Amino acid sequence: MDRKTLIFLHIPKTAGTTLNRIIEWQYSPFEIFTMDPYRIRATPERLKRLPEGRRRRLRVVRGHMFYGVHECLPQAATYFTMLRDPVARVLSAYYFILRRPLNPLHRKVKKERLKVEDCLRLFPQRHNLQCRLIAGVKDTAIADERLLDMAKQNLLTSFSVVGISERFEESLMLMAKTFDWEIPLYKNCKVSKARPQIDPSTVEMIRDHNGLDVELYEFAKGLFEESLQKKDAEVREGLAALRALPTPGAVEGFWQSTLGAGRFLVNKIASAV
Repeated sequence: MDRKTLIFLHIPKTAGTTLNRIIEWQYSPFEIFTMDPYRIRATPERLKRLPEGRRRRLRVVRGHMFYGVHECLPQAATYFTMLRDPVARVLSAYYFILRRPLNPLHRKVKKERLKVEDCLRLFPQRHNLQCRLIAGVKDTAIADERLLDMAKQNLLTSFSVVGISERFEESLMLMAKTFDWEIPLYKNCKVSKARPQIDPSTVEMIRDHNGLDVELYEFAKGLFEESLQKKDAEVREGLAALRALPTPGAVEGFWQSTLGAGRFLVNKIASAV
């Protein structure tokens, strides 16, 4: 594809950790700008204030963000993202909050012993988060079909690849073939954790409060299947090669992990200075 700056719109809890590590192997840390909602110097406003020459040199902008970051860049850009089943994503986000003391909601959730159902009632701004981020709408008063329509339109017109977390390897291969990535090593960083059985009524409540996300997820799966069909032979060949990659040994794994952590740290610093 034509050289455009890539914007990875990373929706929280959609298998972005592995994907971010792969992105870091494709580009120099100084060619990546990482958005961080908890750091004032790594925001869209900060990106917009960077010298034009530095912004033009960026190959990737990534992070938890609303659609619209392309307006901060003087050059052409294209988006890509991963969507996840809304029920699974909400549950994953809840358990993430529980185990992360630095999360802004951790103290309240732990202190008040809030359950998933409580969080759904208390934090309406987190409803339909996938739809809201892709639509680029921060106004929580907009929570109807308009939001869904904007999100669908953006996926159709501004996203080169729409991946699905539950089909991560196929999504990764679509991105690799579209963006000409090399994947010399591969290890899925996602580790499934044992969790309590979820009551069906809770599942239904999550779906009720995230109805727009449910519809968007189904729409995204359709786009994903269409993209797979167009690159069927390439993706199947790439998947075979990916699955044939040797598992790194202990020493090599440690070395790659250390090197990756170093690249990540350099990029975080570069994005904030």
